[in-house]
Amino acid sequence: MGESVESAVRGFPVFVVTSVLGVFLLVCQAIAATGDYTKSQAVAGKALYDAHCASCHMTKLTGGAGPALAGKAFASYLKFSHITGAQLLSFVMTQMPYNAPGSLKPAEYRRILAYILQFNHYPAGSRPLTDKSATGISMLPYPGKP
Repeated sequence: MGESVESAVRGFPVFVVTSVLGVFLLVCQAIAATGDYTKSQAVAGKALYDAHCASCHMTKLTGGAGPALAGKAFASYLKFSHITGAQLLSFVMTQMPYNAPGSLKPAEYRRILAYILQFNHYPAGSRPLTDKSATGISMLPYPGKP
């Protein structure tokens, strides 16, 4: 009987370490899943952005004929307006592109917003951006480099 207690005591640190590691991995997965769009949405969004938005907002989202969608000017706009992810998506869907407002499919607008979010260092996750999930996007604090 003394041997089985001794074996159990020796095995206890291994049990604790594997349990803690397991919990850590679950937490990491949960954090990764909390992003507001998927990487594949952002990749598709870049192609759409380049085709429909870059002529006014520039390829680096620095602004030109249209306002900046990244960097210091974008961060300043977010702080001033307190716009939400849903409001930004709604604006883009109804007002853009400037020369043909509302001409893209809803999924295409969501992909473009996913690209804008990715470019600005908002975290990607395992769930795609939807109209409903856009309501949960907090644009502040701005995670990019102003």
